[in-house]
Amino acid sequence: MDDHDVLARTLYGEAKANDIEDAKAIACVVMNRVGYKNWPNTAAKVCQQAWQFSCWNTNDPNRARIMNANGPWFDACRAIAKDALAGGFDDLTRKSTHYHTRGVKPFWSKGHKPVYETAGHLYFNDIDTPAPETATEALNQMHPIGKSRTIQGATVAGVMAALGPVAGDIGKSLEQYAYLSEYIKWACAALAIIAAGYTAWARLSDRAKGVN
Repeated sequence: MDDHDVLARTLYGEAKANDIEDAKAIACVVMNRVGYKNWPNTAAKVCQQAWQFSCWNTNDPNRARIMNANGPWFDACRAIAKDALAGGFDDLTRKSTHYHTRGVKPFWSKGHKPVYETAGHLYFNDIDTPAPETATEALNQMHPIGKSRTIQGATVAGVMAALGPVAGDIGKSLEQYAYLSEYIKWACAALAIIAAGYTAWARLSDRAKGVN
């Protein structure tokens, strides 16, 4: 596949469907990267750089979709890609090199304001985050491990574990009030079960998102 074909498939996979403005903006991002020294020097290499445009990731369901792209929207993407490679339209994104959908808040965009917006994406021209070299680095840029549900679940479980002995001591001091002691014992057991269940759910949730 040449630059034109790869860029067209990237637009088809990344842009909001049938959104010409969004596809043009993504094409601008690709061409902006081509023009910078810290990125590959061809549109195909930029698009297929590991862990950058998710539609090219081998484990992404969108990969099969872009490889089998066809129809009027793909024809439009091919026309936009052709114009972008020929320098046929102005940079809508003010030299942006990064973007993300409105539904996520990646770590690298924290503290930065988008300089251009479409219905599908927010675009940034002041991001200095280097391209990740591994899947782990890519996931950590999108979902920092410290903010993952696994870590949050483990924190909750740790707090519950720490409170257990304290609650037990309180229960012993209230032995003269047998019914209170029994309530506290069952409350501690319930908290432990909830903490364990939350940790298990958090781990499954993270794995479903690809966070290891």
